[in-house]
Amino acid sequence: MSRNESDRINDIFSTSSSDLTPVSARHMACVLYTPVSGDLEVSRLCESVLSDTELQRADRFVSEYDRAQFKQRRVFRRFCGATVLGWSQPLSQIVFEETENGRPYLSDLPDIWFSFSSCRLGILGAWSSTHGVGVDLEDQTRNLEAVELAHRYFSGAEANAVERVDGLKRLRTFFQFWCLKEAALKSIGEGLPFGLNAFEFELNPNLRVVHAPLDHGGPTQFDAHVIGDIDSCAALVTRRLA
Repeated sequence: MSRNESDRINDIFSTSSSDLTPVSARHMACVLYTPVSGDLEVSRLCESVLSDTELQRADRFVSEYDRAQFKQRRVFRRFCGATVLGWSQPLSQIVFEETENGRPYLSDLPDIWFSFSSCRLGILGAWSSTHGVGVDLEDQTRNLEAVELAHRYFSGAEANAVERVDGLKRLRTFFQFWCLKEAALKSIGEGLPFGLNAFEFELNPNLRVVHAPLDHGGPTQFDAHVIGDIDSCAALVTRRLA
């Protein structure tokens, strides 16, 4: 990868990225968002950054769009890492490791907590030096059986909140809960297998954490934030570290 290509990718993400850190979380974390690009040149440039292993993983996707999105996700992760490190080296030299549960981290800065999420529309990245963080991003236009899924995976109160509203508001409510739960699981370094029922949230009259695992400090250790200004549904959850 040439320095020129690295600079071009940096310029692309610097231009396309938006700081979506909620005002209520600015003292705790930083959140960046970039839309998924359909430009073939962006995909080509991303290939120049990735390792052979990452390119092999990209080739496993059936559709060209999914391959391009995977490449952009991985390069945006490097871009966020370079932003934190303040490096001017090529992005190919920014290497993330992962815990056994899939939480990404930089070996050069192991105390910085990172979280990433994506959907067909965009990619989110978040990090903090003082808190455990988790972000989730969902395409809220997907058609699904919101009430049935809510009763299967959410608490009774959360499922009732989904059932009480109709139409697009029902989908929005469902995805708000889903985003918050996934983000919360990431804030403790866990994924979906840990169980969506590990956390419970209340949206109205104010967003708050109702229930959280006691071995992670209970609900008072967590703060939940809705991420706005994009067409997708997104959330950030922060956790005070011991």
